[in-house]
Amino acid sequence: MKKRKTSLQFALICLLIVGLLSACAGVNNAGNGDKGGKQGAANGDSNANNTAEPEADVYAENGLPKDEKVTLKFAYWENGGGREWIDYAIETFTAKFPNVSFDVTYSPTIETIIATKIAANNDQDMYDIFSTSIAGEGIHQSLAEAKKIEPQDDLWDRKAYDSDKTLRELQSGVNEGSGRIEGIMYSLPTTQSITGLFYDKNRFEEKGWNQNPRTWTEFVALVDEIKAAGLTPITYPGKYPGYLNFSFGLAQQYSLAEANGKLDDFNDTYRNYKHPYFTREETKQLYQNIYELGKKGAFPNGVAALTHTQSQMQLLQGQAAMASTGEWVQNEMKESTPDGFKWGFMLVPMTENPDDVKYHMSYTQGGHYIWSAKPELNKQWAKEFLVWLWNLDVQSLVAEKAGSLPVRNDFMNSPELVDKLQDAPKAIMEYMKNNQVKGVSFARDTVFTDINAERANTIVAEMLNDVALGRLDPSATLQEADDLLKKAIESAQ
Repeated sequence: MKKRKTSLQFALICLLIVGLLSACAGVNNAGNGDKGGKQGAANGDSNANNTAEPEADVYAENGLPKDEKVTLKFAYWENGGGREWIDYAIETFTAKFPNVSFDVTYSPTIETIIATKIAANNDQDMYDIFSTSIAGEGIHQSLAEAKKIEPQDDLWDRKAYDSDKTLRELQSGVNEGSGRIEGIMYSLPTTQSITGLFYDKNRFEEKGWNQNPRTWTEFVALVDEIKAAGLTPITYPGKYPGYLNFSFGLAQQYSLAEANGKLDDFNDTYRNYKHPYFTREETKQLYQNIYELGKKGAFPNGVAALTHTQSQMQLLQGQAAMASTGEWVQNEMKESTPDGFKWGFMLVPMTENPDDVKYHMSYTQGGHYIWSAKPELNKQWAKEFLVWLWNLDVQSLVAEKAGSLPVRNDFMNSPELVDKLQDAPKAIMEYMKNNQVKGVSFARDTVFTDINAERANTIVAEMLNDVALGRLDPSATLQEADDLLKKAIESAQ
């Protein structure tokens, strides 16, 4: 077991790194745009008196000086989501705070440009805010451990500029789903992708099938009903069995752990590669549930030969009722989607209490790093801009123009904003509105270099198709994987 250390590794990997915004360790937003509320800036007091009259030379919204001009160098990854939404965010931010300006570098290959800047090791020339897309194995850990990038966990307790609530209160599972390094978040997400089971709402309504099973028993009953109607209940691409983890994977283990009152213990076990893991109650229950469905014929015969496109075509052509994938499926399959198909979404419940929290895999996106060696005022304004990206008008453009899911849970409260969502993201937001949901990520705090750790994960992945077809009880393989994990830990020690 080896934790990613920094000085030496950073020196070796200094050729690459990543980025966007964050700073202002002690400045806390105490109100939204026009609602006032002075922020304690000079002393970093997040409990500054909200009723105090702001001084004339500082902004009431954040306590930062109005008369000090700041230019933020910003490296933006111009990808399939385009740049319209980020240009709008910059335009509205600088209109609100005219003493702040941006020097933006847009590029589809921004990771190379950022890497070059990092290698040059010139703090003045380096970006204040930069994309997290950076080439280089272990680069993110190296930057964090060398303290080259600013932690951003404090931003969760900032109030949004257009709300009286904090980002923590407004977030739609992205807090739990955000990637972290040694438990610290360095890039506040601005968009997300979510995975689970997608289906045709019109078909479900026509058949009278349950679109929101809340217990495992209800879900199994749905599978039986679909099977009896002559359809394959659930499809996934067996050539890439990891797709099944999008709906039957780590997230469902977290659901079981929370229901069992062991959430913190399970989280520590997973994040830090502790033993036992593969034979924990939550892990065994997940794979036994898949095995139970497999014996019922819930998954396609010949699943091992299916690609992701082929499995999704089974859904679109009415051969399968549900597909394990992410909200990107609507764009990915738009040329093949028949008229009258309407995307629906559900998560697989693992427990028998309908009120238990249901977890989903959250792939947070859009985050940016903040370079630690920049002047304090630059870092403070960088963090302000990151919070600004959570404004609903900005999030609306993210949904409409970039095709991504918003990160705020109140997005669904505005019919006008909801209308801008595509059906698949809209179905996810509707599900999240009607259920208690949290997100989780695959990120780990500890990395193993021992070959036995890799072998443990490999044999579990390789057994998945056989388990899903009801041909292999997973118990022996999970025990074998745990034995390998134990060897890896002992070797490291």
